[in-house]
Amino acid sequence: MNDESDIGWLPVLEAGPRPVYLKIVDALADARSNGRLQPGDRLPPQRELARLLGVDLTTVTRAFSEARRRNLIDATAGRGTFVTPGEPEEPILDLSMNIPPAPAGLNLPALIRPGIEGLLKRSSAEALLSYHPGPGSPVERAVGSSWLAATQDRLPVDRVVVGSGAQALLTAILLSQTYEGDTILADALTYPGLIALAEATRRKLAAVGNDDEGMRPDDLEQAARRHGARVLYLNPTLQNPTALVMSEGRRRELARMADKLKLIIVEDDPYSRLLAAAPPAFLNLAPERTFHVATLAKCISPFLRTAFLAAPDAQAAERIAAAIRGTTMMAPPLMTGLACEWLRNGLAEEITAAVWVEARARQMIARNILPKGFAASESSLHLWYPLQSQLRSAELADIARRRGLAISPAEEFAVGHDFANGFRLALGATANRERLKEGLHSLASILSGAPGSRLKI
Repeated sequence: MNDESDIGWLPVLEAGPRPVYLKIVDALADARSNGRLQPGDRLPPQRELARLLGVDLTTVTRAFSEARRRNLIDATAGRGTFVTPGEPEEPILDLSMNIPPAPAGLNLPALIRPGIEGLLKRSSAEALLSYHPGPGSPVERAVGSSWLAATQDRLPVDRVVVGSGAQALLTAILLSQTYEGDTILADALTYPGLIALAEATRRKLAAVGNDDEGMRPDDLEQAARRHGARVLYLNPTLQNPTALVMSEGRRRELARMADKLKLIIVEDDPYSRLLAAAPPAFLNLAPERTFHVATLAKCISPFLRTAFLAAPDAQAAERIAAAIRGTTMMAPPLMTGLACEWLRNGLAEEITAAVWVEARARQMIARNILPKGFAASESSLHLWYPLQSQLRSAELADIARRRGLAISPAEEFAVGHDFANGFRLALGATANRERLKEGLHSLASILSGAPGSRLKI
């Protein structure tokens, strides 16, 4: 322990939009990370630090408060402030969790209580307290058919299945359509839930090459024949993580190739409601071989835990229902009932529209703050930032974590070892736009190699 105050870590507080108190915290985090400050080292008193930095005492007090919250420092009465021995706390600005932002102009928590009260008045409490095993009640399936009608004409109810979120329905598809050891084809960067699901169910994943329009049909044919695969997973609209919207032409090419190869298509479609005009879904283009999954989690809220599946036919829907009975048993009746109530009375559309407004505003904030070069739609919940450097995205994520930010590196989405270097930013989890601006300014400072970041990209 060094009881003498060490001032060699002090930052040069250059001009810029990032708040001064956060620049001080960043300097502390960097100094602790690179060993310039060691656990137990004592910091100067706040008044002395304010004098050395040429700032007011309030700024330093605010910086110390933030640093304590991140577990960077601690204070001992009568002795001073010291660098802590433990690891920093989890980042307090979350740019990794891909959830809808609080809908503009709506108080979603305030809508839940009257929604449930109204549901209880109009529904049988006994039914809500009972099991609803399998594909969902006839009413829930009918509501699901109406929601899915955004992609085409209303489906027959016997082709619709209700599940407790997209992951439960994807699990049911894999269990009903594949066997242990089978290979599923997907993009080289794909939804992490699929990666985890394949590992849990002992299925294999194989990457298919892509270009600026999305997955390449010629590479799909080669991969399918090479691996003997029968299932193709696609997230063609605002793809996670790259935010790509696959063109209609490419979709038609892939649909023809899937037909030629007799592939089952699993279309994961959580985001199309966030586009003013999404291209045709594979459910339209290849209905006889497509399992289409549409969750409410990304356009309304994950708390509802409700998603709908469109199967190629009634028999396939029954196989899905059997897999649900063997895994999650059913969708939660109360949450599913509330979701269906909001879908019937139009509130779901109102919430989705408000989420769209807020997502659009947050994308504009990102465009105004971040360096150019990222990929996103004007109303998507996330963006993809490619890295043109030798630094891997996992290393960048670690640097960001020490600066109080959580981002998602490419490694979290990778199928195999050959994948693009970059990271995903999710814009919805921060509580408000001001906090988002704060996080993006910090990230922009890292990306630009600002003093103290030690990073050149």
